Amino acid sequence: MKRNFLVIPLTVMLLIALLPRPLLKAQAADSSTQPYLVSELPFEIGERLVFKLRYGFIAAGQAEMKVLALKNNGFGHYYHIQSTARSSRSFDWFYKVRDVVNSYMDAKRLYSIHFEKLLREGGYKADTFVDYVYQDSVARVKFLRYKDGMKIKKKEAYEVKIPPTGVFDALSAFYYIRTLDLNGVDTVFVPTHEKLKVYNLPVIISGPEIVKVKAGKFRCWRLVPALLEEGIFKHEGKINIWLTDDGLKIPVKMTTKVIVGHITAELIKISGVSKAIPAKVE
Repeated sequence: MKRNFLVIPLTVMLLIALLPRPLLKAQAADSSTQPYLVSELPFEIGERLVFKLRYGFIAAGQAEMKVLALKNNGFGHYYHIQSTARSSRSFDWFYKVRDVVNSYMDAKRLYSIHFEKLLREGGYKADTFVDYVYQDSVARVKFLRYKDGMKIKKKEAYEVKIPPTGVFDALSAFYYIRTLDLNGVDTVFVPTHEKLKVYNLPVIISGPEIVKVKAGKFRCWRLVPALLEEGIFKHEGKINIWLTDDGLKIPVKMTTKVIVGHITAELIKISGVSKAIPAKVE
């Protein structure tokens, strides 16, 4: 079976196939066409969103998206965002997944300053680490693939030119979109880095729609991005992401077509959100 059919960013995320074209000279998105940032962040420390993963009609596992901390250390002043994917015990015999993705976002501008992708999918085990060094306009990437016993099978290290104005990894791009005012907007572009490419991630926005999941019934915007990321949304067709159409923009549901069938992530639990959710329909 082909790997990477059950992994998040939900990386999220998550965070998925090739975009139309890379940006020339790592040029950033045209800020004149971008919606404004909202005045108050929609997420808070301790936010935890839990999703049920389904492969067709089969319960396949669980994914989480968490805002873990606001820290100030060697990476600077940053938010630590994490997404995880774990196949269920009954699904492990078919395809075992234990994945973790960490994104460290600059606390003020929200662009990526460090990224970690730790994939454990069936017999495939690989880690990716990225440091974003804006003073040098480069992303320093280290990739490790392992064989049995976690011995290194392949090791790569390289640099990618990035704009000094900032880029986003697949997970931080998702949280950045949540900070935008999407009212009256039909498309946004997010400067995104993945592997050797820097590109404008186009996200088409429509709605509102009513979406019902275990966590409740919500009015939502539908977002259709074209992501370039290994994980649950490495797709063969269109990705759909539904966010609440209020200031919080909480992800409610995500769907994508994979090699054989469809993967669906549905929100089953919300915790660590202190505000009311205006888009929730009673």
